[in-house]
Amino acid sequence: MSNFLDNPALFQSVLENLPVGIYIVDRERRVRFWNRGAEQVTGYHAHEVVGQCCLEKLEHCDQHGRVLCGDRCPINATFHDGQGQRAFAFSMHKEGHRVGVQLQTVPIFDEEEVLAGVTFLFQEASAACALEPFAPPMYGCLDPVTGIPSQRLTRAVLSECMAGLDSSQSGFGLLCIRILGLDQFRAQHGPDSVLAFLRTTAQTLRHTLEPSNFVGRWGQDEFVVVLDSSSPVTVTAKAESIWRLLSQSEISWWGDRFLIESVVGHAVARQGDDLERLLSEMMPANAERKAAAADWPHHKTKPV
Repeated sequence: MSNFLDNPALFQSVLENLPVGIYIVDRERRVRFWNRGAEQVTGYHAHEVVGQCCLEKLEHCDQHGRVLCGDRCPINATFHDGQGQRAFAFSMHKEGHRVGVQLQTVPIFDEEEVLAGVTFLFQEASAACALEPFAPPMYGCLDPVTGIPSQRLTRAVLSECMAGLDSSQSGFGLLCIRILGLDQFRAQHGPDSVLAFLRTTAQTLRHTLEPSNFVGRWGQDEFVVVLDSSSPVTVTAKAESIWRLLSQSEISWWGDRFLIESVVGHAVARQGDDLERLLSEMMPANAERKAAAADWPHHKTKPV
């Protein structure tokens, strides 16, 4: 037993293969260890992260889109008071979309009880895809670009939700998300250039919505979300949260990074509503004109 406990390589192997993301930072906040679980959650391999500042790539943010740095950073808090921290956050995946993670920090003390580093443990907390409740009847009705329900299936789901409303029900929340500036980007860089915007948006929505909600493709640059809440406050808050998280997402095109700009309309659908009119009223008529004037999407190095 003593040989087992005295084998550092064996302990490192255990850390490498634990089914949870683990990385370790030193007092300068530089990553010194990065396991396979961290690779699976973030898409980054160890050689891309080790030696760098812990948040340079992951850019953890809260549900309001605020980057967890300074006093809001769990690692900084642990270095400050020597106590472990727990939080829910959204990490930036290598592909540019946001992934919800449950995280925990654990202080590392040396032989003299001096805080020498912090272990950061995290795992995907919203991995359950919003498609799962609708999986049985799909039969290939997924959008080939984004992997979420196609417009045809989305329309069928919306019709079913509307048909299921009766006078005793208060309705359901409805969001319509439009990605801005894609016509200009498509004209400048070719038709395939906008696919990354659409895929990243779809992945961010899938990873930030609860499993009981539904997200599907709608128009060329649009997505629709059905929420299980009819509370105007909850629906408005979810729309704001999604907008902020999308604004913190980005895509890569030929080595350049571009931020995603969107407009998120919201409403509560009730019995007797005209669904097409409701959806059209959710989108500001001048959204695309404002995007063209602002030259969206912005290159990441430009001020936004």
